[in-house]
Amino acid sequence: MDERTGPVFGVIVLIAVVLCAAGAIWLRRAGRTPLVPAWIALIVGLHFFPLAPLLRYPALAIWAALVTLVALVGVAVARRFDLAPSAVVGAGAGMALLAGAATALVHALT
Repeated sequence: MDERTGPVFGVIVLIAVVLCAAGAIWLRRAGRTPLVPAWIALIVGLHFFPLAPLLRYPALAIWAALVTLVALVGVAVARRFDLAPSAVVGAGAGMALLAGAATALVHALT
C-alpha cells in the first residue's frame, strides 16, 4: 500500500461492505435469509477483481473467480442436494480463500 493504492483500496472495500449490507438487508426483508451467505461470498469474490491489478497481484483474479463461482454455483448445488446454502457456499468459499491465502504466503516468502 502506498499513497496511490491506499485510498482506492479503501473505496473498493467500502463499496463491497455497503453492497454486502444492502443485499443482506434486502434478502432478509424478502424472506430469503438463507441466501445471505451466498450474497456475501459473491461480493467478496467480485471485490477481489479490481484489487488484483491495484495490488499488482494477478493471481488474486484466480481466487476472485473461484469465490464468485462458488457463490453462484453453491446455491444450485445446495438446492439439488437439499442442503443449507451457507454450508455449501461457506465450505467452498472457505477452501478457495484458504488456498488463495496459502499461495499468497508462498509468493510473499519467495
